[in-house]
Amino acid sequence: MFNKNFLFVTIFGLLFFMAATFTAQDKPSEKKADQTSMQMNKCMDKIASDEHMRGEMMTKMMDQTKGDSASMMKMCKTMMDDPEMHSMMKEMMGKMMGNMDGKMMGNMDGKMMPDSTKVMNESSHDAHHPKGK
Repeated sequence: MFNKNFLFVTIFGLLFFMAATFTAQDKPSEKKADQTSMQMNKCMDKIASDEHMRGEMMTKMMDQTKGDSASMMKMCKTMMDDPEMHSMMKEMMGKMMGNMDGKMMGNMDGKMMPDSTKVMNESSHDAHHPKGK
């Protein structure tokens, strides 16, 4: 009887001891790092999904990279590596350049300078002959 009780207490004690050591082996710093990483990802997902927060974050990122051309270029490269963003930026730049050409011509009301129109109306052959004869 004493052997049965002793065996039961020993087995129960070993189980308790093993359970305590297995849970103690989980490092709290790893759990905390995983939890922080999950919270960070949730936060970034929330920022990315909200238009206002996305704009605020872009402004903050640009403010943080002012004066640091390497960081600014890295941020731009990251955006331009996305094919959809790249094609949209090309399209937008094309439109901006088209508008700038129109503005340049708009300042002159679509007319060339008087000297330029004379030269354009003369043929290359007539240009080297003296006029009036």
